[in-house]
Amino acid sequence: MGRGKLKMEMIGDEKTRYRTYRNRSKGIKKKIHELSTLCDVEACMILYHDDAVDGPCSSRPDVWPENRDEVERIINRYLNERKEDDRKRTLDLSHVLGSTKTNVETEKLMEKNGKSEGRASEARIELEGLSYEKLIELLEKLDKKIEDVDSLIDFKKKEAGKAPSVN
Repeated sequence: MGRGKLKMEMIGDEKTRYRTYRNRSKGIKKKIHELSTLCDVEACMILYHDDAVDGPCSSRPDVWPENRDEVERIINRYLNERKEDDRKRTLDLSHVLGSTKTNVETEKLMEKNGKSEGRASEARIELEGLSYEKLIELLEKLDKKIEDVDSLIDFKKKEAGKAPSVN
């Protein structure tokens, strides 16, 4: 026979809460150990809990694995990979949002206005010297200009449609 459904709310009775904490933390440690062993993955767990509620040995967090050096190694690996991912994302994001879109839109605008190809390459060189914030600001301005041009085109189309035809 299965267990009844458990309400997901804090257990009111302190002794019951502590006993539940102790049993479930043992279960979680066992599951992490099994996952680490069976799947050959590195894992660690840190549980913090309230000193007043969780008993006398609660001044330290529950940690798995118990070897502090192993936990520090896993955490440092995570932090280093996180920094690398953040750095890659930042470079990719600024490249995609800043340089690429701005350069393409600038070239399109210059070609529409009849400017030479040399001017587009000059603009690209000038854009590469701008900061990320300045590129975003320029991108917003260009987006607004494009919206204005689109609105003007729509207006001209409607105006041309309303004009009396000459037969």
